[in-house]
Amino acid sequence: MFKRRKHNRKRESAAKRFAKASSVLMTISGTALVVVCVVMAGRWLADTNNFPISKVNVEGGFAQVSPEQVREAVMPIVGSGFFQLDIETIQSSLKGLPWVDAVVVRKVWPDTLFVRVKEQVAMARWGEKGLLNKRGEAFYPSPNTIDRALPLLAGPKGSEKIVADRFKTASAVLHELDTSLTRLHYTARGAWQFELNGGQTIMLGRENVSQRIHRLAVFYDELKQSKAEASLMTVDMRYDTGIAVYWQDNHLENSCENLEDCQHAVLDNNERELIF
Repeated sequence: MFKRRKHNRKRESAAKRFAKASSVLMTISGTALVVVCVVMAGRWLADTNNFPISKVNVEGGFAQVSPEQVREAVMPIVGSGFFQLDIETIQSSLKGLPWVDAVVVRKVWPDTLFVRVKEQVAMARWGEKGLLNKRGEAFYPSPNTIDRALPLLAGPKGSEKIVADRFKTASAVLHELDTSLTRLHYTARGAWQFELNGGQTIMLGRENVSQRIHRLAVFYDELKQSKAEASLMTVDMRYDTGIAVYWQDNHLENSCENLEDCQHAVLDNNERELIF
């Protein structure tokens, strides 16, 4: 009886070892099968012949950038498979177009690329070759696409944002005077000079520029109307208590060659009188 029980225990132990070995083998086999499936699926998805991009839909308000330009920029990747398409590469390529401000790119299952383009909006010219958007960012499109009627702004490299902000604040003030800026120059030494649409030059210097612009607004109409026989040419605001004003006689055929040739007046800030 004892021998039979011992024999049964050996059989049970062998069965357990067999079951355990079978379980391990099945686990290994299952894992191997999963790995093989993943590899095969990866290779299948990597095959550009599966789900190739065949359509490019382009949207946006187009004035300077055409849908054809956008399609041409993405054509090299149109044959790529849906899963291989690199969205960031496409966005970088399209942002390289001079008039493109922002781009949204997304894939639409199973074979379509959707592209939305936002164009740059030029606020002013920047130097001779560039433009500024409203954020004060410079961009450099083809010269034949630059509107020469835009105001001309200039300043040292890196001053684009400062100049753009000054232009916007000054324009808001001058708009109330029914006039506008046609040129703005910011020098390397930090001095500001404007030119208005009537041809007048406004010299503001480096200090208290905002206050000087508002002071100009107070007296601008009075200055323009103070001499019927002469045109206001230059207003020099670089004084603490006054304004130096220069006129050109309307009967003169040529402009003044220098400031000393023009009539001169000083406007006292306190009494608001023209002293000739």
